[in-house]
Amino acid sequence: MFFSKNLIGSLPGLIGYYFPSSVFIWLIFYAIFTRKKGAKIAGISFIIIYVSFMLSGYLSVTMFKIEAKKAITEIETQFEKIAKSSDSPSGIPERIQEEIQTSPKSKGVIGEMERFIKVFMDRSVSLRNDYLLELSAIGWDKILDPTRIKNDTMFTESKITINKAKEIVEKYKILTNSLFEDMYNEIDKLEMEENLKRSMRDGFKKGMGPTKIKLDRNWFLEGKGVSEFEKIIDLLSTNKDAWVIENSQIFFYNENDLEEFNAYIFNIQDIVKEQQLIQQQSIDQTEESLKLMKENLK
Repeated sequence: MFFSKNLIGSLPGLIGYYFPSSVFIWLIFYAIFTRKKGAKIAGISFIIIYVSFMLSGYLSVTMFKIEAKKAITEIETQFEKIAKSSDSPSGIPERIQEEIQTSPKSKGVIGEMERFIKVFMDRSVSLRNDYLLELSAIGWDKILDPTRIKNDTMFTESKITINKAKEIVEKYKILTNSLFEDMYNEIDKLEMEENLKRSMRDGFKKGMGPTKIKLDRNWFLEGKGVSEFEKIIDLLSTNKDAWVIENSQIFFYNENDLEEFNAYIFNIQDIVKEQQLIQQQSIDQTEESLKLMKENLK
């Protein structure tokens, strides 16, 4: 009866939590069964009721901790797989191949929480993979390929690709924000008591503050990166006589044009570094949070 409510865990907490309930149950028991049996029997009956509550409470807390540790360990395992898969040796983001197992390993209300988090992870991975897939489909990874540029004499293909990339960035920026809104609403569908749903909603909303800042910054950087590539294409298309492609490399006749080209490349590299830093900070923060949650269950 008290399993889903009892999140206290400490002996003082159990004593304070169950004493009013024990008194209430005892009063009913006393009025019906022991009122005429004497003070000794009445006292013993109260102790038995109180100890029963305490014992069941302690067992429920123990089971809660076991299931919680099981859920956190499973989430840690899935998260580590994602983190490793997203870390490409080339430094270029790649699609995550690891499949998220959304079925919970824990039971009860903890299992519901575990499933919720794993579904969130799964949808996030799918969204990231779809984003990279669409960029790949428009040939974004070849945007500065010298052979492609050499064949795109009017730069028509290049400009179309740039515009498509802008649309894709904006599309997935909106989809990412929608994902968080959808998952917030999914809390209402979880099979748990309303007070726990309310706590989850409050925690989700609180955590969304700093997360939203990082998300907005990341999508700003994505858009800025596309703009830097666009500047390179504009430089090449407006100064066709200022450069030549030899041995699959772009050579500039003018030092100023070369410096401008390199400045755009450096900007792109700085953007990538900041994005990698944001990603690593998010990974470290998540791992630390999971670690603290496990320590608090000891």
